[in-house]
Amino acid sequence: MRQKEMIEAETLLREEKDFFCNWRESLAAIPTINQLQEKANIVREEELNKCTKKLSQNGKFSDKEMEAVERLSRGIVNKLLHGPISHMRSSDNLTDQQNAIKELSAMFRLDDDDGDRRGRRRKGGK
Repeated sequence: MRQKEMIEAETLLREEKDFFCNWRESLAAIPTINQLQEKANIVREEELNKCTKKLSQNGKFSDKEMEAVERLSRGIVNKLLHGPISHMRSSDNLTDQQNAIKELSAMFRLDDDDGDRRGRRRKGGK
């Protein structure tokens, strides 16, 4: 009887250890997630400022309208980032997660200070 309980306890401990280790490894994605959200929010704010300047020439936005546009832009950014962030978090192992972090960092140029904005303008001819 004790032998069976000991085996069950060892199995439970192993499962909990694996769960904890996976959770701890998933924390490695947090700095990249924060960078991605910060960069997306900067772009959102820049584009929102340009848009509201153009639109406000025709008339002043009310606070209620401005808040609605602000919520809309935040919602769009959150929906666009949901897939990449979920992909980063759902990697099966540490190597896959590290690869996902590297891919997303390169894809969104998270390591660039402001080179992204200048490079994009040049390519677009603006």
